[in-house]
Amino acid sequence: MPNPNSEAGLSSVLEALRLATRSRHAKLASSRAMVRLLDSTYSVSEYRAHLGRLLGLFEPLERSVARAAGPSDLASSLQRAQDLRQDLLTMGATTEEVEALERCRCLPAIPAQGLLGYSYVILGSSLGAKIIVKQLRTVLGSSASLHFYGDEQGRFAALWPVFLQSLEENGRRDITTICATATAILDAYETWLCQ
Repeated sequence: MPNPNSEAGLSSVLEALRLATRSRHAKLASSRAMVRLLDSTYSVSEYRAHLGRLLGLFEPLERSVARAAGPSDLASSLQRAQDLRQDLLTMGATTEEVEALERCRCLPAIPAQGLLGYSYVILGSSLGAKIIVKQLRTVLGSSASLHFYGDEQGRFAALWPVFLQSLEENGRRDITTICATATAILDAYETWLCQ
């Protein structure tokens, strides 16, 4: 990983994060699981399996974040596993089926100083999902529940400016840890989806 502190011309923590995570974003976006989401032959059963796999990552990840974050930390409010559960149940999964899904056991450590890196990954992925939502609506129609990818309430878009302010005000002293946390989460995300 490039050292974000040594890159000439960086004017913000956000730029350092973007630089540190660019290749990981590209790798995740080009993974078979993510490319398949945009295929015109994608099926409801594939989508449901995809959501289940994501729940297997997000639920333990959120538990790890809860151990590192205080109740007022932005990271504590980013509860994506709830959206995944809601999507799965809406699409016909039973509570027993949801509980039986495999959970990821190989997650990176999330230090308190790296929580802004976690928030960057989670908020960024929710904001960048508009293309996925449009394609899923086109291919799967109304049979697809899109709380995880769609965020119809716009709550994550509303949190982005709050996150950016916190990142710039509080991130400079922990920039290396923030970038390392973000890249480790993206690596875990890609590895988990590709298993």
